[in-house]
Amino acid sequence: MTFSISHTLSAVACAVLLAGCQSTPTQTPQSSNASTTSNTSATLANAPVLRQDTFDGVYEITATADGGSLFVASVTGFDPQNGGFVHRLDARTLQTVQTVQVPRRAFALGLNNATNTLYVGNTMEGSLSVVDARSGTFKGLIQLAEPKQNDKGQTVYAHTRKVIVDEVHNRVFVTSPGRPGLIWIVDGATNTLTHTITSDGIWSAGAAYDAERNRLYIGQGGENEVLVINPDRGTVVQQLSTGEMTEAHKGRSANFFINIALDAQGQRLFAAGGQKNQVYVWDLASGQVIQRIPFSTSTLDILYNSARNEVVTSHRGDDKTGTGFVSILDGTTFAIKRTIDLPVHPNSLALSPNGQTLYVTVKAPHGDKHPAFRKDAKDGVVRIDL
Repeated sequence: MTFSISHTLSAVACAVLLAGCQSTPTQTPQSSNASTTSNTSATLANAPVLRQDTFDGVYEITATADGGSLFVASVTGFDPQNGGFVHRLDARTLQTVQTVQVPRRAFALGLNNATNTLYVGNTMEGSLSVVDARSGTFKGLIQLAEPKQNDKGQTVYAHTRKVIVDEVHNRVFVTSPGRPGLIWIVDGATNTLTHTITSDGIWSAGAAYDAERNRLYIGQGGENEVLVINPDRGTVVQQLSTGEMTEAHKGRSANFFINIALDAQGQRLFAAGGQKNQVYVWDLASGQVIQRIPFSTSTLDILYNSARNEVVTSHRGDDKTGTGFVSILDGTTFAIKRTIDLPVHPNSLALSPNGQTLYVTVKAPHGDKHPAFRKDAKDGVVRIDL
């Protein structure tokens, strides 16, 4: 499949055309404007915290291995006819340098820096859009979910959620939060599905991969809230539980770990979910929960920053009129080192390759009951130097 990208006249071409009808002295203002633009970019790049609110429907964000660029997934609406977009931003100024359109709505992102391939999760269509990360060329679709008819006669698919890339083996891991949950494993060399794993639980959503030990971790709901998978065989080799499921939770779940993060060196797993105002910490060697970190509100996304031994969490804000924030915790004591208010609703998190910069997507409120609601409001991206 192909798609077209509109082009504007380049600055170089404009300069050539203008040079033919101007004398030398009239070029001084252009030089001044260029200097002003350069100074503005430098000011933006040097700001310790920078926010850019220019996007519609932003979701996940990821950084390139060289630290120079960010990719941000966005959708313009939830109608099946809406397309998806991936914006490439300058990692310091947050200025958009490229926008790529994919044929399906874009929510999740997984980047293989070794092959320069970006995998875009098309949540509603149960597929991945494959994009060349260097050129922005759309390379094709990987259909993971089979089409089904709902009770209204509409074609629907099991949803995709998290997209995790294994660069060493050129594989892609994709979660599907259904009943039961599914985990898909894709061969990145052939773009074909190699394994479909049916969970013993529900809503398989969060994912993290330990490349050294070749183990895939899945966060979900149900009795066993974390699955440990051997991705070579496509089999579950261990199940981890909080032990909080009781008879009273039948038909639902005590927990739903929508996002998880891995401390590979320390062999700890951090799990975040919206049902309780706490983060769970597992010791992977024993398979036991060793800490429950309390918060004033529920957590959405979570990262472990090995470079700084910090845990980072996003909190959308539970109250219908409230706003959210980001927390940065000491990775040993779990004491909160820093709280950053980011109205209205902080969503997804990403780190720079060196772990010294945090990126956050921030969503505007959609309900008109929220005091911050504006019908023309934009979503944002925030850079925070740590």
